[in-house]
Amino acid sequence: MNLWQEQSISQPPILTLRSAQKAWDIPIVDQHYQTLLDASSQAERARLVAVSAKDSGSWLNALPLSVLGNLPEDNSFRISAGLRLGARLCEPHVCRCKKLVDELGRHGLSCQLSAGRHSRHSALNDSLHRALISCKVPNVLEPNGILRDDQKRPDGLTLIPWQQGKALVRDVTCVDTVAETYLRGPAWRLGYAANKAEELKRHKYRELDGRYLFCPVAFETFGTFRNEASSLIQQIGKRIAEATGETRSLSLNSGLIFD
Repeated sequence: MNLWQEQSISQPPILTLRSAQKAWDIPIVDQHYQTLLDASSQAERARLVAVSAKDSGSWLNALPLSVLGNLPEDNSFRISAGLRLGARLCEPHVCRCKKLVDELGRHGLSCQLSAGRHSRHSALNDSLHRALISCKVPNVLEPNGILRDDQKRPDGLTLIPWQQGKALVRDVTCVDTVAETYLRGPAWRLGYAANKAEELKRHKYRELDGRYLFCPVAFETFGTFRNEASSLIQQIGKRIAEATGETRSLSLNSGLIFD
């Protein structure tokens, strides 16, 4: 007890909880976490808040199936884990876009010349497409004719009604949690970048209101997703469970929804 109290400023757990290891660990973990936040820069604070979110690390528990793209090669896994931990990933150098890349290697997450930006978007969109098919909802990618006044095309459209007798139109985006654009906002707010991206998407496709159910699906590079994306994933998971009888579809950790 004396050793524990030397590390914690909290009171010991009540008697009925003292047999649970978690009751002793959480006060010390929370204390160290707050110390890290207080001593961090705005970018580091945004990273810590994002990677501490409940579902931001669900990809680590996805089933490692190579046919679904769930089995990253060693270097990809090293970089993914290093980004979450804030570890040194590379030697400082100048990017093709003429901007300096520091040892943390985060510049590539938002660089306009990074091929990864397009592959992330395609992978997310394809996962949603397959998940909808799994719950027996036919859908098409990048449908034409949704907006007739310009060349904008959302990422997907269900061919049958989703809710309220209306088809579902979705548009997916993956934004950089620590991009300068989003760091101008409150870095301590969980999912700030994703929520902001969803607002912009909804404004962009405001003409769809009334004709379709539009859902902006925004994810952050550090794994956070909020509000509308979370709601859609839960609905899809519930429908997959009803269609297949696989109750694990309700869990992101199963990797059945997003692989």
